[in-house]
Amino acid sequence: MKLFQRIFATFCAVIVCAIFVASFSFWLVQDTLAENQFNQRRTIETTLMNSMVSAFRARGDNGAREILNEWKDNPVSDSVYVILGDDKTDILGRDVDSQTVERARAFAANNPESDLAHIEYDRFGEEYLFFINGWDNRQAQRLPSPLFIPGLPLSPIWHEFIILSFIILVGLLLAYILANNITKPISILGNGMDRIAGGDLETRIAQQMDGRDDELSHLAFQFDKMADKLQKLVAKERHLLHHVSHEMRSPLARMQAIVGLIQAQPQKQEAYLKRLEGELTRMDTLVGELLTLSRLETSNMPLEKEDLKLLPFLSNLIEDSQAVAQQNQQSVSLAVDPKIPENATVSANESYLYRAFDNVIRNAMNYSPEGSVIKVNVSQDNKNWIINVTDNGPGVNEMQLPHIFTAFYRADSSASKPGTGLGLALTQHIIEQHNGRINAQNVKPNGLNMHFVLPKKKAL
Repeated sequence: MKLFQRIFATFCAVIVCAIFVASFSFWLVQDTLAENQFNQRRTIETTLMNSMVSAFRARGDNGAREILNEWKDNPVSDSVYVILGDDKTDILGRDVDSQTVERARAFAANNPESDLAHIEYDRFGEEYLFFINGWDNRQAQRLPSPLFIPGLPLSPIWHEFIILSFIILVGLLLAYILANNITKPISILGNGMDRIAGGDLETRIAQQMDGRDDELSHLAFQFDKMADKLQKLVAKERHLLHHVSHEMRSPLARMQAIVGLIQAQPQKQEAYLKRLEGELTRMDTLVGELLTLSRLETSNMPLEKEDLKLLPFLSNLIEDSQAVAQQNQQSVSLAVDPKIPENATVSANESYLYRAFDNVIRNAMNYSPEGSVIKVNVSQDNKNWIINVTDNGPGVNEMQLPHIFTAFYRADSSASKPGTGLGLALTQHIIEQHNGRINAQNVKPNGLNMHFVLPKKKAL
C-alpha cells in the first residue's frame, strides 16, 4: 500500500470515528440533561399534588382550587389534574381525555400509596381523582440512537442514510486534503531526487512548495542547498580536471620533445637529461600539490593538531626563508607587537601551517624586486592572532583579487612567473582547517598584503 493510501485511510478512519464519538457524546449529554429535568419536574409535580391532597382533606375542593390558583403561574400546575368523580371533569374546567382519566383512576385504585395518582372522597362521599399527567412515564423519554443526528426520529429511514452518507463524505474529503497535503511535498522531493540522479544538477524544488512553512518545506530548502553544493562541487571537479590535463600536457609534450632530441643528438644527452629531470621534478611537484589539495578538500577527518607556540614557529619560518631570500638579494623581517606574550599558542598542525606560510612568503619573494624586504608583522585582537605578510611586488588587479585563492587561477601579474597555480588554494584550505581565514589587499604605492587570522588557543 502506498504512503498516500495509508495516510488517507488513517485520516479517514480517525475523522469518521471522531464524528461518531462527538455525536455520541452530544447524545449522552442531552440524555443526561433530559433525565435530570424529568426528575426535577416530577419532584415538583408530586410536591404540588401532595399539597393539593392535604388542602383537600382540610378544606375540601376549595382548598385544592386555592393551591392550583397559587401555582397557576408555574407551568408545572398544568400537569396536575383534579377530576370530579361524577362529572369526570377537571375542577378548573381544563380539557382532559376520558380514557386518560379512566386509566389514571384504575392505577390509583390499584396503587393507593402512589404519589402520581390518588383517590380522595369529600364529606358527602363524592369521589375526587388527583393525578399527574404522564403518570405512566417512569423516566425521561430516550433520545434516538447517536448513530444519526441526536433528537431526530428514527424514521424515515432514507433521512438517516443521507445523514450517514454526509458524515462519511465529509470524512473522506478531509482525509484526502490532509493526506495530499503531506504526500505532495514528498512526491515533489522524490521527483527532484530522480532528476538529480539523472544528472540534472540545476534541479530546485523549494519554489514548488506553494508557500508552505513547515518541516517539509524546510526539507525542500535543504534539498536545494544540497543540490547547489553538489553542482558547485561537480563544476569545481570539472574545472580541476580541465586544468590538470592542461598543466600535464605541457611538461609531457616537452619531455616527449626532449626524448626526441636525445635520440637525434646523442652527443648532447647529458644536457637534455638535466632538462628532462627538471620537467619530471615539476610534474612531481604538481602531482604532490594536487594530492594535498584533494585531501584537504574531500577529507571528512580534521587535521591532527597540537599546541604550537606561535613566535618560535614564525622565527624558524623566517630563518628558513632567509637563505632563499638572500639568493635574490632580498630579506625577510619579523615584527612582533610587544604586548604579545612569548608563550602565545595556537592549536595547529605544524607541518601544514608551515607550508601555508611558506607558500605566501615564497610568492612574496618571487614578485618582489631585488633589494626589497618582505615584512611579517604579528599582532592580536581579543580572540585572534593576526599575521600580515607584505611584499613590494606589483600587486594584483582589484578585479582579480577575489579569485587568487582558486586552484590554477593565475593573475595577470603572475603570467610570466613559474608555479603550479595551487599554492594559494592550498594555503586557504589549510588556514580554514585551522578555523582561521586569509584575504589579500593591495598596498599603496605598490605591494600585496596577505592577512592571516588564527584563533587563540582557549585557556583550560
